[in-house]
Amino acid sequence: MEKRVQKLTDDELIGYPIRDLVDGWFLRVDEVSQGFYKVEGIDRWGRKVSRMGVDTEQLLCLCKSDIEEMTLS
Repeated sequence: MEKRVQKLTDDELIGYPIRDLVDGWFLRVDEVSQGFYKVEGIDRWGRKVSRMGVDTEQLLCLCKSDIEEMTLS
């Protein structure tokens, strides 16, 4: 059985404020414990990437790299 995929709306993506890192992707950074972060990204079709660690800039770069790798496949 196929699952129907619907394009996410702006309202559904409001929790992802970083919108200028990769075209078509929306990211957010959450501090899950003191000094430890989770970066999550999602596109309008629901594809996701995430990384966890202590350096938010590095995590954002790794997510960007993951997205680029995903879109080239």
